[in-house]
Amino acid sequence: MSTAPATAQFQVLGRSAAATCFEHAVAARHDVRAIQDCDMALRDNRVTRRDRAATLVNRGILRIHQNRQDEALEDFERAESLHDFAPSALAVNRACALIGLGRYAEAVAQADLAIRAQDSREADAWFNRGLALEAMDELAAAYDSYRQARRLRPGWDLPQDELSRFRITSR
Repeated sequence: MSTAPATAQFQVLGRSAAATCFEHAVAARHDVRAIQDCDMALRDNRVTRRDRAATLVNRGILRIHQNRQDEALEDFERAESLHDFAPSALAVNRACALIGLGRYAEAVAQADLAIRAQDSREADAWFNRGLALEAMDELAAAYDSYRQARRLRPGWDLPQDELSRFRITSR
């Protein structure tokens, strides 16, 4: 199985540590320096409440890439306490972190939340849903989820890679 995609970086404009943290998240740079830049932004009293929330989301994404899913979930919770996000806004990333923690049923629920909201990252939500369902040995539903991800983003290799592992047989 592939790893779930962590996406939906929240944009921070300008030239600041918060903007640098955003750039790290977009580029999927998750080294020590990237986390330090995010931490620096969170210590900066000049950072607006909205940019602080965005920085927490972006640091959470970096932490997922570092396999620090518990800390990523904490960042997402803190971000939500600072900013009035739509209920589905962090669902794709939460699903990713939950998959990394082996909390598959919760991951499916988060993916479904993003799917119902027709989130702009719906293809990622379907892909994460497929990963979680496959881990729960719900193979037909996982296959259908991967197909939906591929349908929504035809040029994306990850769903196609997952689908290529399946063998369809009749009973």
